[in-house]
Amino acid sequence: MQRKIVLLGYMGSGKTTIGRKLANELKVPFWDLDEVIGQMYGMSVSYMLVKKGEIFFRECEQKALNVVLQNNSYILASGGGTPCYYNNVDTINSQAVSFYLQCSPSVLTQRLLPEKQNRPLIAEIEDEFLHEFISKHLFERIPFYEKAHHTIDANGDCDSIVKEMLDRLNQNSKVF
Repeated sequence: MQRKIVLLGYMGSGKTTIGRKLANELKVPFWDLDEVIGQMYGMSVSYMLVKKGEIFFRECEQKALNVVLQNNSYILASGGGTPCYYNNVDTINSQAVSFYLQCSPSVLTQRLLPEKQNRPLIAEIEDEFLHEFISKHLFERIPFYEKAHHTIDANGDCDSIVKEMLDRLNQNSKVF
């Protein structure tokens, strides 16, 4: 059976970690969109954002997304902003089953604080302002994330989240 699943959510929501585990359970390939972009364009997302700018990056992101969506079976961890640009969320929903991994700003802050230097969007934000930044930024993106076919509480442990996703997939007749 074909499985085309795209994970949406803010950075730190667990898209990559959960995606790898879900792909292993379903025995399908896993792709992280940022890695696909890096392979297609020969430069990291961080480099693209800093040296080429966000508009260039978002155009590359859209092209990479469309390439991945043409495949038969996969789990794709999208970038945190992927569904918010162009008509990406509608394109995703028309070609795959989408899951919004929903996390609270507090959990996201806890997860992102130790690795903030590796995240271009938040690298320069002082620690004491990170929670406020995430809260505001998440608020702007929620309308796009909420267009996903499924919303999963991703504040908990990875195994429980994957189990809930598998349960939802088994109950849902919508398969791409």
